[in-house]
Amino acid sequence: MSTSPSSSAQAARAAVATRLGGLREEAELAGRELALRCGWSPAKSSRIERAKTPASAADIRAWCTACGAEDQTEDLIAANRQADQMYVHWQKLYRHGMRRTQEEVVPLYERTRHFRVCCSNVVPGMLQTVRGGTAVDHCRLSRHS
Repeated sequence: MSTSPSSSAQAARAAVATRLGGLREEAELAGRELALRCGWSPAKSSRIERAKTPASAADIRAWCTACGAEDQTEDLIAANRQADQMYVHWQKLYRHGMRRTQEEVVPLYERTRHFRVCCSNVVPGMLQTVRGGTAVDHCRLSRHS
């Protein structure tokens, strides 16, 4: 099962943030101390570490310097750049909404003869009916009537 490009980009950003958090912990720095060393507000370092705000290359350099992990700088910047590129790619794909993307799969849906779905807790939308039941329920009812 593939994941959406947006969730992949967010996961890549979270991985960078996790690595930055690990550097801070290895340096035995509190978030406030890191922020002080970098010249930031404590909120900024917290947002970066929780992947709420993407770090810039300058932020990563400052973070690594404050943690005494300059040898990690270039690798983290490269990982951060890759996450940014994934996000920009996702934005370009879905700039005008999901309509075109959804319309592209209609011919495949129309050619489909067998459709198998396995989901233990959700009835797929294609099997739902207007009356609130499912096509499966209606088939069962009609067979037993």
